[in-house]
Amino acid sequence: MKDVSTSIRGHVAGPVPGHGSAPSSLDCETSFQKIAKSCVHLVQGNRRSAIAADPEAIHAMRMELTRLRAAVLFFSPMVKDAAWPPIRKELSWLNSALGKARDHDVTVNYTRRKRYRSWANRSRRAIVRVQEKAHRGLAKKLDSTRYDRLIAALNHWITSGSWLQNDQAFRSERFDLYSQARLCQWRTEIGRKGRHLRTLRRKQLHRLRIQCKRYRYMVAALQLLRVNLSEQDLAFGEAAKQVHRVLGDLRDLRRLRKTVQRRPPYYRKSKRKLLRQAEKAFRRAP
Repeated sequence: MKDVSTSIRGHVAGPVPGHGSAPSSLDCETSFQKIAKSCVHLVQGNRRSAIAADPEAIHAMRMELTRLRAAVLFFSPMVKDAAWPPIRKELSWLNSALGKARDHDVTVNYTRRKRYRSWANRSRRAIVRVQEKAHRGLAKKLDSTRYDRLIAALNHWITSGSWLQNDQAFRSERFDLYSQARLCQWRTEIGRKGRHLRTLRRKQLHRLRIQCKRYRYMVAALQLLRVNLSEQDLAFGEAAKQVHRVLGDLRDLRRLRKTVQRRPPYYRKSKRKLLRQAEKAFRRAP
């Protein structure tokens, strides 16, 4: 990704009308640390339940890892340092295990739905066995020394990492002004792809889904930090939330077909309906 610090500084909007709270006076350094620490805290808070194969805890851990990585990308001009790539590699390791378990949880839930129950009946036992295997693999990773080292390294990097020696002016920049310009950049990129949704291939749709997820998570993080957001930011956040959900459903449906190795009932009709919903969300977006 290109260095965006210069372009962001040249594209800072004016004050945004209030939405029930005073403008945030936090700087970028403090804001990033608040968001990142919260993510790690919630990851750790769900660890034991995830080891016990609680699907909601597994989902929560995965979401917080995504929020953390979204925050790092959001603040990438500030937090770039030599320590991050090794940590990112370890986060990918953990996220892969969480994602695998979560995907199997979702697939099992699909086979229990009224629409797919009879269709998946012959395959359900095998699907559940694979789910249980994924849970055991995840539990082993969450209870490992490697996981403990990752969390320790992550906490040290957030609070004392070498990125804290980077550009003082950038770290001291007002977060509300920085975030307006950064959201605008993300919104432009997502919107450009969304206008050509039907022409996107599977990997491109997956990438778009991830971008929408990051956008909605950062909007939520900004709201928790009492950053005033424009009506456009909020409206696009709702559109991104819907597109993320719809493209996620499309991905789950394709995975269900691959797992059972035959098309689910109403497969093509469901795919067309989901793509129409995503297109509709983009048309409504500001």
